[in-house]
Amino acid sequence: MYNSNGTPLADPSIAHLFFLFCYSRSMKSIQTRNDFQAAGGSRRVHASLGLVASCGIAALLAVFAFYLSLVATSASLDVRERLTVQRAISVLENKGFSREAFLLRHTVTFRASDNWLNALTKQDNAYAATNFPFQIITIYPDFYNKAVDDTERAMVILHEAQHLQGKDEAGAYSYVWQHRGQLGWTQLTHGSTPSYITIGEQTRDYAPEVFSCPDRVWGDCTETIAANK
Repeated sequence: MYNSNGTPLADPSIAHLFFLFCYSRSMKSIQTRNDFQAAGGSRRVHASLGLVASCGIAALLAVFAFYLSLVATSASLDVRERLTVQRAISVLENKGFSREAFLLRHTVTFRASDNWLNALTKQDNAYAATNFPFQIITIYPDFYNKAVDDTERAMVILHEAQHLQGKDEAGAYSYVWQHRGQLGWTQLTHGSTPSYITIGEQTRDYAPEVFSCPDRVWGDCTETIAANK
């Protein structure tokens, strides 16, 4: 399991304990196999189901404990911050991004400071960070201060919503850039803002294929204006 910049999310010690638990259960099943064979096939089936159930429960408990550690080591949003995030989600909903709006409203835990895992991989000049598949989004000060309006903030969480669906950075940058017209975040409306300029540069780095059309302005395949020859 990884976060949005490819850093492993699983604690090796937790994974090791889980492996030992399942392995010990497997060895116990193997050691008593002859007894089960003598008793008939039904007992073998029950033993296998018991092993699967035990490992499944152990896995769920490990994931839940990991999730709680991420939440417990970070701060929640205050009222003003929650309202700002909700306005940005409403912008997405009104612009037709219903799936992303649903995920952000109903599956995400928003945090205001880094959890212990994010602190290990802190990135400068970030607007937000997503811990997938734990559906935790950390909102940084630039989300409130550098983004000039709710449309730019909607752009930020639209990017994070792609991580909620398992996309990597290249996929998230590409999706947002290709759908910025639908969002209303374009060269005409926001082209001079620091966020637009920064995201444009980062999109070129992460998703260069979006800028591989020489017959379009700036080589941008999403632009409708033809380049001057």
